[in-house]
Amino acid sequence: MRLRNKIAIVTGAADGIGLAASRLFAIEGATVVMVDINGEKCLEESTNINTQGGNTRAVTCSVGSTEEMAEMVQQTVADFGRIDVLVNNAAIAIGQNILEMEEEAWDQVIDINLKGVYRGIRQVLPHMIERGAGSIINLSSMQGLRSWDDWTAYATAKGGINALTVQLAGQFGPKGIRINAIAPGAIMTPLNEKRVAEEGEAFLEASIEQSALRRMGRADEVAQTVLFLASDEAPFITGEIIRIDGGLSVLPRYFEER
Repeated sequence: MRLRNKIAIVTGAADGIGLAASRLFAIEGATVVMVDINGEKCLEESTNINTQGGNTRAVTCSVGSTEEMAEMVQQTVADFGRIDVLVNNAAIAIGQNILEMEEEAWDQVIDINLKGVYRGIRQVLPHMIERGAGSIINLSSMQGLRSWDDWTAYATAKGGINALTVQLAGQFGPKGIRINAIAPGAIMTPLNEKRVAEEGEAFLEASIEQSALRRMGRADEVAQTVLFLASDEAPFITGEIIRIDGGLSVLPRYFEER
């Protein structure tokens, strides 16, 4: 019960890392507000967790909408009195050569992946400041720290998350708020499952070869670190970009076929 009596918001909670974190948070005693644009899937997963003894609520909400995010946070505070933890996980993935990528697609990635994190923090921060406590965990990516062909918009957004994390951790640390980011490597999320299905075994093998551990990571393995940062076991950790990459960052990167 490492999160006993804590109120947590997790975005992008219908699948992948967000779902794994929501499940683990519930097991550890938190009340979890599961936020996702896919309301039907989010409700299904929330119901499954609650059936197993968890306490979650599914909320249909887009991190791309300031109004929806504000309403979700206000309702959470009205119902539960406070917000102890925010996990900014929701994101989209559009990979394309910058010479071919339309500006509309670029704007969409930045709006959801970076400004969506801003929206979450902007809405939650005043409530955490009022209480003098809180933990914010932003899901970044190794793509914000290394170069991958044709993922410029995604990498730019994730790099922005890293900078945002460091800046705000320094500013709001005196208010009792810890802000950290996690940079996963190749994780077998639904997004990567889709890529394996579409691109075949070559993508899977290349992803495995990136890691010193010679495998892809699992969403629940990332969720364990999210839990640690959310808990009172990490009281002196803030402003960190924690890599969960199976040793990807200690090896040369692979090159996709050109």
